Amino acid sequence: MRKQFFYSVVTSMTVVGSIIGAGFITGKEIYEFFAFDFSWAGIYLALLLFVSIIYLISSMPINKRLSKIIGIFVAISNIVVSSCMLSAVSSLYCDLFNLSENVKIFSIITVILLFIASIDGIGFTEKFNALFIPFTVVAIITVCLVGGKKSTSPNLSPTTFKGVINPAVYVGFNTILSFTVIKNSGEKLSPPFKLFSAVLTAIILCVCIFLISRAIGSVENEAMPFKSLFKSNVKLSKIVDIIMLFAIYSTLLSSLYTVADFGGAQLSVKAKLLLLTLIIALSELGFETIVEALYPKIGIVSYGVIIAICLLRESAQGLQLKRTYRPLKRTR
Repeated sequence: MRKQFFYSVVTSMTVVGSIIGAGFITGKEIYEFFAFDFSWAGIYLALLLFVSIIYLISSMPINKRLSKIIGIFVAISNIVVSSCMLSAVSSLYCDLFNLSENVKIFSIITVILLFIASIDGIGFTEKFNALFIPFTVVAIITVCLVGGKKSTSPNLSPTTFKGVINPAVYVGFNTILSFTVIKNSGEKLSPPFKLFSAVLTAIILCVCIFLISRAIGSVENEAMPFKSLFKSNVKLSKIVDIIMLFAIYSTLLSSLYTVADFGGAQLSVKAKLLLLTLIIALSELGFETIVEALYPKIGIVSYGVIIAICLLRESAQGLQLKRTYRPLKRTR
């Protein structure tokens, strides 16, 4: 029981860490999908969807062929996410260390080191997130409550149709992008603890979403609206940069792990190096462009994947029943 509880918390921190990267912690995603039409209904919808989909992915049996197809789609999507994280890392390095030239080389070194670490499997990703994500979440909550100057109260319900759709799309792309992490990290849990982990993950994410949305309010749609709130306070700005850096590291590590896994395919060293090169090349687009242009499209496709998982659940269970309850041969 204690081990299951411990593993469920570790899984929750790992899934949270796979989501709170660049778009989340900078406020860009939160502005695009929540804060522009801030409502309690949007937050509650996100909470219910996070719990449902995370539990669904971690507990539902999926046949091997579908699982491989989903894994490949997820890996390709995470190439885009990794490039987004890398672009954000470069921007943060400039601010933290006052670097104006050759900053790209430091971010490239970072992504190479994390990529090497990610090849070790889900174990290193779990350890990293279990160590750093609790402190990161506490820091986010503290900064929002203490340092945030703007305060916007949510409406009871959205004022636009997008206020309903966008939170749902947001949960869709994040849970599918974290599909491999959710599945592999939660596989050792029993069903009740999978549900507990899903609920804990959803609560942590939605509390952070609520506080960041409340803090940024109707702030001008900048590349990093959350970070921009602390420009006038040099010390607090540096603290926020450090929080953001660790949050981005955690999501970048999870994304690179998913890319390296590539749906369970045994990729050669050359193939992995090619994927890493592609991530570095795509980062030149800038994470603002990636969040605005590609994230919603991934989110819409993600619900198609979720529906496919639900429709093919019965066939996967049927195969399991046939293998488990095959008739015994009579012996003389």
